[in-house]
Amino acid sequence: MLKKGFEEKLELENEGQLSIFFAGTGSAFSKSNFQTNLIVVKGKDHVLVDCGTTFTYALENQYKTQVSSIKTVFITHPHADHIGSLEEIALIGRYVSKTKPSLIITDAFKKKLWKESLKGGLYYSEEGKLGFDDYFNQIKPVLIYKKPYEVYEVNVGSINLKIIRTRHITTKPDSLKDSQISYGLIIDNRIFFTGDTQFNPEQLQWICSNFKLDQIFADCDVSGYAEGVHESYKQLMTLDSELKKNMYLCHYNGMAAKKDAVADGFAGFAEAGKYYIY
Repeated sequence: MLKKGFEEKLELENEGQLSIFFAGTGSAFSKSNFQTNLIVVKGKDHVLVDCGTTFTYALENQYKTQVSSIKTVFITHPHADHIGSLEEIALIGRYVSKTKPSLIITDAFKKKLWKESLKGGLYYSEEGKLGFDDYFNQIKPVLIYKKPYEVYEVNVGSINLKIIRTRHITTKPDSLKDSQISYGLIIDNRIFFTGDTQFNPEQLQWICSNFKLDQIFADCDVSGYAEGVHESYKQLMTLDSELKKNMYLCHYNGMAAKKDAVADGFAGFAEAGKYYIY
C-alpha cells in the first residue's frame, strides 16, 4: 500500500506495520529528487539507510524533521551521495543533542569508513583527538553466510536486516574480493533494496530463491552511461516479467521522465516523500 505525503513531520514510529519512506530517489548529482536515501520504520524502531550530501537539507526543509531525530543509521557504501551528511549527524549528536546515534557497521567497514572518509573532519576537536566510538555506537551485524554471497544479519528492535555484499565498484571484473565495500539490504525477509550495484542477475536470482520478496527497490541508471558501476534500465528490462512487476526503480536521473516504467513492466519509479507500507 502506498501512503501519499506526510503530515507535520516524518513518521519515525508507527503502529507496527513495515514502512519504507524515500527521502530522495535520485542519482548522485540529482537536485530535483534528492539523492537515494530511505528510512525504514516499524513500531517504535527506525533505520536510516544512507545519508547523502542532500539528506539533512531534505530532512529539515522538505520533511520538517530535525536531524537529531535520527537514532540509527546504516550505510550501504562510502560514496558522498550515501555518506555526505554522516559527519553532520555525528557532530549534531555530540555537540547539540548530546546523544550518540547508532551506526550498523561491520568491523572491517568501520575501520575503512573512519580512516578513508570521516577522520578528516571528525578527528580533531577542542577536546583532543577523537575516534569513531566518540561519535557513534556501533551495532555489529553477525555473519550468517560466507558463500555464495557474504551475508550479515542484525535486528534493530522489531526490524530484521540481512546485509548482502554487492558488486558496485570493482578493480577486477566480476570480483567481489577486489571491489569497494558495498551492500544491499533484505528488510524483514520481504523487501530487497539493492543499494548501488552492477547488474548481477545471478545474485538477484539467489535472493529471490531464498526469500519470499514482496517488493524490490532496484538501482537504475536510466542513461545507460554508467553500466560499469550501476545496473541500467536496459539491463533490467531483460529480467523476467514476474520479477519486474514487483520492482520499483530508484537512483535515477532526469532522463527517467522519458520512460514509462509501468508500461515497460515495472512497478514504476520509486517516489520521494511517500510511504510504502507493507
